[in-house]
Amino acid sequence: MKFPPALRLGPSLALAACLCLAALVAAPASAFVADWKPIDPSHLAMKAPVVDKDADAEVIFWEVRVAHEDKGIDLGTVLDHYVRIKIFTERGRESQSRIDIPSAKIGRREIKIKDIAGRTIKPDGSVVELKKEDVFERDIVKASGVKVKAKSFAMPGVEPGAIIEYRWREVRSGIVSHNRFDFSREIPVQFVKYN
Repeated sequence: MKFPPALRLGPSLALAACLCLAALVAAPASAFVADWKPIDPSHLAMKAPVVDKDADAEVIFWEVRVAHEDKGIDLGTVLDHYVRIKIFTERGRESQSRIDIPSAKIGRREIKIKDIAGRTIKPDGSVVELKKEDVFERDIVKASGVKVKAKSFAMPGVEPGAIIEYRWREVRSGIVSHNRFDFSREIPVQFVKYN
């Protein structure tokens, strides 16, 4: 088939078109991890928790996108987590400022934590981003074929009245997770959604 001269692509233009197409195809998988949701001004203005009136901090929402992977004999699951938390008191600041996200390896089964991002929205609306170099990995347990680690980080600029939010990708290799999902956290949760 012959194309008119205006529609013929030279080698470099063809390569650029292929790269753009590849980026568009890859975009939906990472879109969940790449964008922060807008902050509802009413959440920033909240003075008291909704679920438990005595809570020091409360999860506004926790959304998890679930996808299954099939790599030949290796089945797995990828969970993209996104958590937004309102801090009400100094105790809430202390308990929610440091985050540990565990990962584990038991034989051929492994849970990896990737693509961590976080930010603090201060009561005045200013934003402080978590720096990639502030996320580190540490060993929790290492014994007879079992290795448990955690990705740890401290949220920057947390104070009462602030909102913290962070997201991460949990890759479960050799584990098809269609029957075990968490719906609670150590603090009250207003809304949790798996899709």
